[in-house]
Amino acid sequence: MRSTRRRILAPAVLAVAALALAAGCSGSDNEKSGPVSITVAGMPTAQQPKQLDAFKRKITDFTAANPDIKVVGDEAVFDIRTFQAQLAGGKLPTVFYVPFTEMQGLIARKQIADITSALPADSAVSRINPAILKVTKDSSDHIYGVPIQAYSMGLLYNRDLFKKAGLDPDKPPTTWDEVRSAAKAIQTATGVQGFASMTKDNTGGWVLTTMSYANGSTIQTVDGKKATVDNDATRSALQFYRSLRWDDNTFGSNFLLGYNDAMKAFAGGKVGMFVQGADAYSMVVSNMGMKPDDFGLAPLPQATNGLGTLGGGTVAIINPRASANEVKAAIKWLEFDNFRKYSSEQEAVADAKAKAADKQPVGAPALPLFDQATTDKYLAWVKDYVNVPRQNYASFFATAQSVALVPEPPVKAQETYGTLDTVIQAVLTRKDADINALLADAQRKVQAIIDAG
Repeated sequence: MRSTRRRILAPAVLAVAALALAAGCSGSDNEKSGPVSITVAGMPTAQQPKQLDAFKRKITDFTAANPDIKVVGDEAVFDIRTFQAQLAGGKLPTVFYVPFTEMQGLIARKQIADITSALPADSAVSRINPAILKVTKDSSDHIYGVPIQAYSMGLLYNRDLFKKAGLDPDKPPTTWDEVRSAAKAIQTATGVQGFASMTKDNTGGWVLTTMSYANGSTIQTVDGKKATVDNDATRSALQFYRSLRWDDNTFGSNFLLGYNDAMKAFAGGKVGMFVQGADAYSMVVSNMGMKPDDFGLAPLPQATNGLGTLGGGTVAIINPRASANEVKAAIKWLEFDNFRKYSSEQEAVADAKAKAADKQPVGAPALPLFDQATTDKYLAWVKDYVNVPRQNYASFFATAQSVALVPEPPVKAQETYGTLDTVIQAVLTRKDADINALLADAQRKVQAIIDAG
């Protein structure tokens, strides 16, 4: 869903990681050493002067440390309408960035290089969170890209409302039945709406897709050729909505909530729980004024056959025509620009100190990019600057390395979500809504969207 916020990472950060990947995929190991030039996608435009200046400074610093490597910025960004043509024509920069949704299709079509054997044993890639790295792997665990940034969906809850309802805020719900019970308890004890969901501007379909994954099914096939909306998992999610709305009356009365609407309601203590991105802390606490101790985050509950939680982000890929020397240069750029704070205490402390001075959260809950050992080491380095109550998110952190990430639908995700918005709105506003008929209709519509795409 978060195509504008999540899929294309900050240019310098993205560029770095992708290069790392490239480093192992092509060219000859016997190439002569010497000056090498690489192009890095995602360079800010002239209309973004501050970001562009920062990007150029990083290149200058990198070149000073690596005089044999020339890094050239490229303003290219991912565009689904032109990407395949660029790829087929060899027109991509050395380093390029694609959303999670593209990876499995690229791997299945054998359009990108298998970089597994090119990654050194001590590569930072080997320390990436397994749940995230899986997005770049095939069924044989071969690696085809480097994740640079990622997010996952979780269950957000108000810890203060949990306490007032007699619930243990350190033991959030782990099943949908427990979510339903907690919603009743919150509303009975406090009069505050127990549960909410976004329902418009494609956000309703985004969350329904997330809940479908948690209940055991996707809404499109992996290759994006077939719609699979009409399934028991999505049906279960809609029946859950109907139970809270019509049986329990814990779903409130406003059924046209967008992203900001839901975030403001949660930050203002007007909602007990809702499904949202696990990295929402900065938005609702830093920007909207929610008390840090009231913010609760739990893993998305999973049915027995749940597939995992919806996740998104950006993966760095390498132009398959890159030489071995270009790949090596890319790795150096990656380590310099993107991973330094996870391998250097000095860099970690400098970064954390600067954020704390700017009153930005340090240690905020989010899907960890790296494995537990690397994450723990980083947190130990910056412990004096951590300014959020991380103990409140223990249940989320306990599963962050193990709950599978399932990418968003690979074809026309936003249009698919928009179709599902209307299904959710119907279930919440019409007591006699026929879920089976709604799903059958949505199935036809999504398939038409796929076929037209």
